[in-house]
Amino acid sequence: MAKEWIENLAQDIKQKSHDAAEAYGRSKHQAGIITTQGKPFFTSLAACLEQDITEIKRHLQGDVTASDTTIQTISATEIKLTRSRFPWFDARITHNDSTIILDYAKGLGVAGDPTLDRKTRHFAFQVTDDDTLYIQDSFADNPKRFHQPEDLARQIIQILFEV
Repeated sequence: MAKEWIENLAQDIKQKSHDAAEAYGRSKHQAGIITTQGKPFFTSLAACLEQDITEIKRHLQGDVTASDTTIQTISATEIKLTRSRFPWFDARITHNDSTIILDYAKGLGVAGDPTLDRKTRHFAFQVTDDDTLYIQDSFADNPKRFHQPEDLARQIIQILFEV
């Protein structure tokens, strides 16, 4: 009699908790993918940003709009981008586990106060059903997906340089 009660309880647990347990297991699996692939994605993003900035400098060389634009690797999880004028900007890009955060200030003319009017964009890593990593704008109504670091680099460059 006691065994039958336990068997019934176990069966009830299996039926009622099965979907939740599978969802939990899937979320743990996806978190593992984000952990293992997120850092290399960020490292590639930094390299892409550096290539893009070098290319922009090359195209602006000798023009009145040319100005000092730098990219610094602060740590394995943080990059700093600055430009002194036309447009000026002060930006930090930070990788935190499942997100990449762009924190920036910018203006049209010469350098302003980088502590004023800062904006922040959050990009969150996601994993598809076939275990493919991508990142998307966290708070957009129709978030863009970026499957490659160079795509996110292009978006960041456009945010910073567009006037």
